[in-house]
Amino acid sequence: MVEMELLLNREYANIRKAVLCVGSGYQPWRLKELVEHTRLDTLILTGNLSEKQAKKMMEPLEIFARAGKLRLPSVFKFCPIDAVECPEGEFALLCEALDETGDILPLFGLKPAYFFGKIVEGGLSAFYLWEQLRTFSKHVQIVTTRPESEEQVLDWEKDPENDIELSVIFPMYNVAKYLDQCIRSVTAWKADYIEFLFVNDGSPDNSREIVLEYAKNDPRIKLLDKPNGGCASARQWGLDRAKGRYVGFIDPDDYVEESMYRKLLRAAMVGSYDISYGGYYEYYENNGQIRAVDDVLGWPYNLGVTDPAKIQELITFCRVAIWRGIYKMSMLKQSKIHFYTEIRRFDDLPFKIETFAAARSVIAVNEPLYYYRLARPGQDMAADDERLYVHFPIFAHLNESVAGKKDPHVTDYLQMAKIQTHRFAVEKIQPQYLKEYVRQAREDLATTGEFRRTCGLAKEMLGKRSALLYRGIMKNNMALIKWLKRKA
Repeated sequence: MVEMELLLNREYANIRKAVLCVGSGYQPWRLKELVEHTRLDTLILTGNLSEKQAKKMMEPLEIFARAGKLRLPSVFKFCPIDAVECPEGEFALLCEALDETGDILPLFGLKPAYFFGKIVEGGLSAFYLWEQLRTFSKHVQIVTTRPESEEQVLDWEKDPENDIELSVIFPMYNVAKYLDQCIRSVTAWKADYIEFLFVNDGSPDNSREIVLEYAKNDPRIKLLDKPNGGCASARQWGLDRAKGRYVGFIDPDDYVEESMYRKLLRAAMVGSYDISYGGYYEYYENNGQIRAVDDVLGWPYNLGVTDPAKIQELITFCRVAIWRGIYKMSMLKQSKIHFYTEIRRFDDLPFKIETFAAARSVIAVNEPLYYYRLARPGQDMAADDERLYVHFPIFAHLNESVAGKKDPHVTDYLQMAKIQTHRFAVEKIQPQYLKEYVRQAREDLATTGEFRRTCGLAKEMLGKRSALLYRGIMKNNMALIKWLKRKA
């Protein structure tokens, strides 16, 4: 395993002691590679092996050593797995070719400072192993091999000053009616490496008091107060104060499956993905109906993708629903992704597009995990007037942050996302605001695409109806636009 030797020879050359746990299929040449390419002084071989099997692995190396062709560690021996004693000082626990992933668990009682291993998908997951190691290990790297997909690599280094892995941010304004259900659903998972940041955006109801009451019995719940500034402002306030390596967002009038964040974080960490997202339900408050939304969950995203083209497609084809996922904080910082605090609604639209434009890896959990409440009074989705003009300052930002990078493929997907957004608005907006919306949409679309090319792409990617709407907007054909609006 190249990763193991590289870590011990380069990043952690100071590690001179290791316990190697292997299965019956482990090959002597791998043991020789490990010894040859590291500078270990102590190497204890153990695992699901008989003494005879271990001897067969070790003898060739001892022959090479006697011939002066190999330097063996000064302590080089086999111990049954129940007889391994903890080496003095810091050491690395290594594993490879295990018969069962669980074979390694008895050795966690030795509390290794470092754990490097290779496991096969189907047994205990890398995330489960990390959970057992995180309190005492400084670095954990686990490669998971999969029969028909690329390997996944969990690569985690302990931060001695911060043990929060996931921050969840709740922008809170006039949601007291829904808070109990929301809080109970997210706090059911009892992991101590998650924090819940409730941002009180100057809410006039008793939301603040409800959160403080829950916080008495759950130290993971934290209340952050700020003057009213809108949802984007509240999300950014929380983002600026979040400690997690990953961050997620919940609208507090919604709620989640109790296992949602464990599943999302497990999927993200096992492959060190930039974004992990799941499916969701639409929950209609007015009649209690619940409907699962089928939205870009299956192959190849459920296996994890690193292909830039497949990730960029999500700019167009994944719905605007940032609360369904979690995002690597280092990606957000490196790409300078933030919420535009002057935008009072639909602030999740630019966040969604910018994160998929920046991400280098994405994985989907192929099941609905989030309950998105609809038909609630005052919801942005109910806007059908001049409030929909907010799309234009949003796309002005995206022209700079996304199209400004001059990647033609990303710009194409942004253009398709614009057409979809304008179609949504045109179909909803009241008649007296339609003409002005179309005028501004025409100016907006002209900034990111040539007419003939965009017509072809829209027809191919979005369908004939969206291509017709684009043509109607660009040619100022109000009769066509109104006809499409009536047919919606």
